[in-house]
Amino acid sequence: MKRTFNDQYNNLALQEFAEKMQGECYAPIEHLCESAGKQVDKLGSLELQQPTSQYTSLCNKLIVEIIGCLSVRKEQYIPYIKQLSEKADEKHDCDNCSGNCKLNHEVTLLEMKTSLNNIKSILYRLQMVSLPLYSETIYPDAYRILRSQMALIESSLTDLFILEERSLIPKIMEVQKGINAGS
Repeated sequence: MKRTFNDQYNNLALQEFAEKMQGECYAPIEHLCESAGKQVDKLGSLELQQPTSQYTSLCNKLIVEIIGCLSVRKEQYIPYIKQLSEKADEKHDCDNCSGNCKLNHEVTLLEMKTSLNNIKSILYRLQMVSLPLYSETIYPDAYRILRSQMALIESSLTDLFILEERSLIPKIMEVQKGINAGS
């Protein structure tokens, strides 16, 4: 039986899961976005036809948005996951803490789910923004490179979306339940 991408993560503790995801998902997507951003800049120096300038502009906007989504994950959700994991390791019980832990479990989980919807929207727009197939013969190699980079970003973002939706969120909810976080 073939192991899936998610199988690599499902057996990990929550904090290990988040650390592995940060190194194996977030970082590569950021790298792809940086590379595609450089390609957009390179194309900006060429004389552009209307459809191609619109394409590069839309790609650039999506790249910025994707990097923003990843930043939120690294700056807000990863630290939350670390704190949540520590609370679970300490056998913390939110029913008895009188709100002192201030982790805002329910709000954070809701924000994470909203962020997943943002990724879903980005994925939809990535599909809609691709240059038509006939463009392979009309536009220079630089556009094909950008198109390939955007396809890699889309594929990686799809994997991330599935991993977070099917594995990370349920794992967080399980740990929250274990400490009576009320989610």
